[in-house]
Amino acid sequence: MSEKISINVFSRSSINNAKELLMKKADKIDNGTRRAVEELTQKGYEYMMSIVPIESGELAESISWEYNPETNTGRILVGADYAIFVEYGTGIVGANNPHPEPATGWTYDYNNHGEAGWTYFDSKKHRFFHTKGQPPTAFVYRTREFMRQQAGETLKVNIVHA
Repeated sequence: MSEKISINVFSRSSINNAKELLMKKADKIDNGTRRAVEELTQKGYEYMMSIVPIESGELAESISWEYNPETNTGRILVGADYAIFVEYGTGIVGANNPHPEPATGWTYDYNNHGEAGWTYFDSKKHRFFHTKGQPPTAFVYRTREFMRQQAGETLKVNIVHA
């Protein structure tokens, strides 16, 4: 139920009291919005951490979140250089099962390896691997959709590629 504010337009104190009440309401709204953005960002981070693929742990360790009260914006940051390949997938395997919202200009079978795939050396594991690529995990996309569902129509949720 909304609270009514009555004003006697011929009374300076009545106008000042109404102004004070409105300012308190505005502060409550601002604080609620700030808290909502911060909580939504943290929930998004926690959701992303629950779905991000964990092979070496490097990708998950590169994920963080921040909230800026000055601009009332929250961000989830993914720092691993190879995160984009995990998100969108690679090779013929990725091409056969594309990302639900492919990045502009994204090419799956970049070197046209096709069904033959390719071999690469993993310096961390000190061995060669053969692959035909990997399907997209869409962990960033899925996190955005989760956050949009949580936020409803009140808050804006975007993906920004750095």
